[in-house]
Amino acid sequence: MNPKKLLSVSIILLLAAWIPVAAQPAKRRAKKPPSQTVQTPETELKALLHQTQKTVELAQAETRRARELNEVLQRQLASNTEEIVQLRKTITAFGSQLRALSEQKKTIENLTAPIAVAANVPEVESLKSEVEILKEQVDVHTSQIKEHAQTKVESDSKFRVKLNGMILANTYLNTNDSTLNDVPLFAAQTSSGKPRKNLGASLRQSRFGFTMDGPRLSSAWGKARLSAEAEFDFWAGENTDVLGQLRIITASARLDWEKTSFIVGQRPPLVSPRNPSSLAAVWFAPFHQAGNLWQWRPQIVLEHRLRTSEDSELRLQGGILMPFGETVQGTVIEGGAGYETRAAWGHTLENDQTMEFGMGGYFHRRPFALGRKVDSRALTTDWLIPLGNRFEFSGEAFGGRAINLGEASGFRNDRLYAINGRLDLAATQIRGVFSVGGWAQMKYRARPDLDFNVAYGQEDPRNSDLRFDLSSLTRRFKNQAASVNFIYTLRQNFLVSLEYRRLWTDYATSRQRAGHYNLAFGYTF
Repeated sequence: MNPKKLLSVSIILLLAAWIPVAAQPAKRRAKKPPSQTVQTPETELKALLHQTQKTVELAQAETRRARELNEVLQRQLASNTEEIVQLRKTITAFGSQLRALSEQKKTIENLTAPIAVAANVPEVESLKSEVEILKEQVDVHTSQIKEHAQTKVESDSKFRVKLNGMILANTYLNTNDSTLNDVPLFAAQTSSGKPRKNLGASLRQSRFGFTMDGPRLSSAWGKARLSAEAEFDFWAGENTDVLGQLRIITASARLDWEKTSFIVGQRPPLVSPRNPSSLAAVWFAPFHQAGNLWQWRPQIVLEHRLRTSEDSELRLQGGILMPFGETVQGTVIEGGAGYETRAAWGHTLENDQTMEFGMGGYFHRRPFALGRKVDSRALTTDWLIPLGNRFEFSGEAFGGRAINLGEASGFRNDRLYAINGRLDLAATQIRGVFSVGGWAQMKYRARPDLDFNVAYGQEDPRNSDLRFDLSSLTRRFKNQAASVNFIYTLRQNFLVSLEYRRLWTDYATSRQRAGHYNLAFGYTF
């Protein structure tokens, strides 16, 4: 209500209430004590006027608040109106962009049609090359979309099984090797009358495998995710077998919880999780017998992950390894299981690259005839250090005694055990050979599709341990390898690599050298 009207109504009501009282004849009143105040009409009128004034002030305050609220609403209305105008402009801009993209598409389609242009206009050739690049990108994206749209391979259990692998063709030249060796591991001792160079090619390093994403288990198992993998190649058979034979590389099944994983199968050792980058040597891990402990072994692994910060994680791993059937003097080494453990700290950098450092240990007691035992043991470390956006430094190092994680089953073990006689004689002593080794690699990413890698590795057994053996004259001592290569992704799934590897191998009386050139073509699927 208007404050002035409210004031007028209040005055009228007060006068109406006061006039009848004043018109009545005065009655005789009892005498009051002198201390009491007599209420006269004038006093009552003043009180009423004072009350009316307060009412008017309250009404004015309410009016001010209503005016302020009205101003706030007006400002909000103006702001909403401005946002609506901006939204309309944005919608109009999107429409313009869509029309521009449509026109560009039509332009590209027109440019791809056969045209005749004068030979003295170089801009046309540049435009044609750009159009071809755009068409190639469209083809790649189309193939990716089709791949996602394909029906996946399924097992009898109806869970998705993914097929993957690489068809790898290697052409090689060995500069100082008396055998037709696809992947030489050391510089061999050559004898007179044998060729010192050989040329060959092979597809035996081609691989294929399966991965399966299984179901989540029940709540009794903590809703763990079940998965499995298996990988095969064609390296079984003789080195001169061009066709090759099927060989299992790794196979495992695993249960993954939020912070814990349980893995059973044939896998690389925990203490050696990294490998140098190479397409020339994938039959075993690169730098086999030159500093890389790669051996795939049946094992049981438990892993637990702890988040130390928002970008950092600590992984604690432990495993049990089974014997893999190596022999010494024709006798299979039996015995119990071995043990391995590793702790690794990883940190994600601002450019989404990962830096990681790990330390591990390995122990395996190996029994021999007549109660003799040799303890295989090792301490290891590994690292992965990004250096900016283009460089990456990685590697591993180890030290220990009778470390059989760098050898293959059936290969010679003369750098693991030194024996000064026949095993069936009680006087014969067996000594585990102490050795140190490792490898390091520097990677340079010139472009997203082109990497350059330089690597070096070595394994150095203790000479005094090797000379303890009766056949030390034929044994290999220190073995070194260095390689340089590039790996170029020519298309989405097509790889090209050229690598040179240099080998230095020390024997009791000489040092041998050898070179290996390898041109590789790989198609991944």
